[in-house]
Amino acid sequence: MPDRAKYFNQLAKQAAKCQVCPNLSDQSAVLSSGNGSLTAEVVFVAEAPGRLGAGRTGIPFSGDQSGKNFETLLDHAGWTRDQVFITNAALCNPLENGNNRRPTAKEIRNCSFYLESVLKIIRPKIVVTLGGVGLQAINLLLGTKHALGKTVAQPITTPRFILIPLYHPSPRVTHWRRTLPRQKRDFREIVVLLKSL
Repeated sequence: MPDRAKYFNQLAKQAAKCQVCPNLSDQSAVLSSGNGSLTAEVVFVAEAPGRLGAGRTGIPFSGDQSGKNFETLLDHAGWTRDQVFITNAALCNPLENGNNRRPTAKEIRNCSFYLESVLKIIRPKIVVTLGGVGLQAINLLLGTKHALGKTVAQPITTPRFILIPLYHPSPRVTHWRRTLPRQKRDFREIVVLLKSL
């Protein structure tokens, strides 16, 4: 797409003014040059900015333990932030009683325009979802019903990109569901796949 930066900047300005979700209207959308490269071959789609992470820093996966784990995984894959693009199913930090909460299905739907637009601008070879909510957002765009437990780390060919559902790198997940060493292997497998494309 010509003028990617121009279209992306327009999209980011639109997101910054968005007031569609009543419960998120006091939060700032996390969509800027801090999300990564507009020519990235790999786009990561996670859940939502966290109150101690991107909700505070304005940069996805930064400022909290999930961010530290993600940096570890990126480093293990041999990538830097300026080689990938990171976004979320919901661009604003959903809060309940001062704590992070899962974005609602309606909030994910409301933000799907931004996710769709980002993917059209970047046109990645691979989309990696991090957690069930990220996968839910991609399912919404594709009209699919992929379940994380059944598809984790399995490349799924779609008409536009290869989808790879992975678990989220949060401390809770790495402790109980999929350890950080196992997630490191998942990331290395993406690197191998990318080289084969």
